Amino acid sequence: MNLRLIKIRAELKKNKLDGLLVSLPANISYLTESISRDAYLLICAEKNIYFTDSRYTEEAKGFLKDNACLEQSNGSVFKAIAKACRKLGLKNVGFEERYLAFAEFARLHQLSKNEFSLVPTHGLVEQLREIKDASEIAKIRKAVQITQATVEHISKFLHPGLKEVEVVGEIERFIRLTGARACAFDVIVASGPNSSKPHHLSGERLICDNQPVLIDLGVEYQGYKSDLTRVFFLGKINVLLRKVYNIVLKAQEKAIKLIRPNVEIAEIDKAARDYIAKCGYAGKFEHNLGHGFGLEVHESPHISAKEGSLVEAGMIFTIEPGIYLPGKFGVRIEDMILVTNKGCEVLSGAVHK
Repeated sequence: MNLRLIKIRAELKKNKLDGLLVSLPANISYLTESISRDAYLLICAEKNIYFTDSRYTEEAKGFLKDNACLEQSNGSVFKAIAKACRKLGLKNVGFEERYLAFAEFARLHQLSKNEFSLVPTHGLVEQLREIKDASEIAKIRKAVQITQATVEHISKFLHPGLKEVEVVGEIERFIRLTGARACAFDVIVASGPNSSKPHHLSGERLICDNQPVLIDLGVEYQGYKSDLTRVFFLGKINVLLRKVYNIVLKAQEKAIKLIRPNVEIAEIDKAARDYIAKCGYAGKFEHNLGHGFGLEVHESPHISAKEGSLVEAGMIFTIEPGIYLPGKFGVRIEDMILVTNKGCEVLSGAVHK
């Protein structure tokens, strides 16, 4: 059994739980060290059971090894889970309160026949996922490499007259040819005034000369994600745009300079936010400074002003300050950071456009 499952069993003991039903695919993938699809994982002291149907049993046999027993369920998976809980004599079974649908909880509660209780839990697996091990870091590095190659490719592909969605299509084509399984999320291509919308939905707008093009993209490689934002300039850069870009870049540099183990996360957010405010753009940077990523694009830790926890070696997160001027333009610069024992490493060392 792998170290991750050993650690989660220790968490169960600490929380006085006899078992834990894991339903979030990313958490199951983490605990089984493989990409999990359409499955549930029951963890307890006696054994772990992986529930899936006939579509995925052959796949599961290849990666479960001694981490969990495979149980094929072509009928009601919740009947199989309830039966297993009763057979194992479990009394207090934790479930992921954010990820088990209410209808599923209600069905499992009904099937428990009052022989075991369902106990809501939050973040038991996610807290372990915050610190990446060597194998995870290697996969994320590869995802970053593919993302960097895509940025370089798209910088040569861009020209006035293209539609935003045409650029999205080229990004999606290129990342698959370069070894990624898929985009990590819907690619954002925001040109001109559309760049002032942080999560713009790429559309039919034509890219024009002398306007910025903000591109936010990420890839998925063997289950692990990347996330990178760059702003490209076609033609001449006006004075205001250059000024804003330099402010955002400097804010990012100030934040990254602070990153090392035992620094409070809120202080990192504050460094970038205060600088942007000092430059006269308070209120124009309203989202968090960054977020963790790995098996999900957005995961712990959250790099925000409200986060009181400390930075730890092995964390990987984004630093992405921005300034958004509605109706004019927006600038966001996003890089991916690995926390090391003495400081940090900027994984996405692509040239800023």
